[in-house]
Amino acid sequence: MDSLNRPIQKTGFTLTELLIAVAILGIMGATALPNYLNQVNRSRQNEAASTIAQIQTTIASYADEFGVLPTSWAELNDTSAIMTDDGPATQDNFQAITLAGGYYDVAISNKDNRFTITATATSDDNSNLNIIACVNLTNGASGINQGTKAAKASAPDCG
Repeated sequence: MDSLNRPIQKTGFTLTELLIAVAILGIMGATALPNYLNQVNRSRQNEAASTIAQIQTTIASYADEFGVLPTSWAELNDTSAIMTDDGPATQDNFQAITLAGGYYDVAISNKDNRFTITATATSDDNSNLNIIACVNLTNGASGINQGTKAAKASAPDCG
């Protein structure tokens, strides 16, 4: 009978404590989420830049190995595979392809032995995070520039 007359101890959290905890989590989430998304976008841009650096090397290697300038993605694949979501790029021109992952479109143009490689983000939210690279097969110069959230990349000087 003694247990029936004993006062009940309250356990758990009060409504005020729960509201404070939710507010703290909300503030942390509001500051962390944009930083996280920015880092994800920069990682995707760096991955695309790495692929473009590979393309620069592949263009020079193709010209060195075959003695002619490459004119298509299919020809570049004779030296090194440029991957898309559908496998290696096999187009018979340098029109834009979408890199594996689907985050960047890449196109190549050539004028007077100077190849320009342009990558643009497929998401409008990241339109400034473009990449422009070049390789000049006459003088051996090459360069790569990446855009930021504040400004798009400008073309590097390859002479």
